[in-house]
Amino acid sequence: MSMSCNCNASEKMRLFQAVNQYGFALSDITLYLDTHPKDQEALDYYNHMNHMYQKACSEYEHKYGPLTQFGGEEHDVWKWSVQCWPWERGYF
Repeated sequence: MSMSCNCNASEKMRLFQAVNQYGFALSDITLYLDTHPKDQEALDYYNHMNHMYQKACSEYEHKYGPLTQFGGEEHDVWKWSVQCWPWERGYF
């Protein structure tokens, strides 16, 4: 059983790319912070990227469903297994 996939593919792709870009930036800056833990500018950058990542994830999940099986908002339906998969509509 699959949810209907009435969504704007370009908006969905834009949000998905934002999630990935902010996630990559977070991974990268955490590697730097491992060796430079007192760099305040890097900590500020981490905090900003973390905020942007959380915001992008929240927006994506609100509009299109969970990004992971444990992500997303609380619902009365288990959406992880019934949402449209990327290959079902050719978005990715």
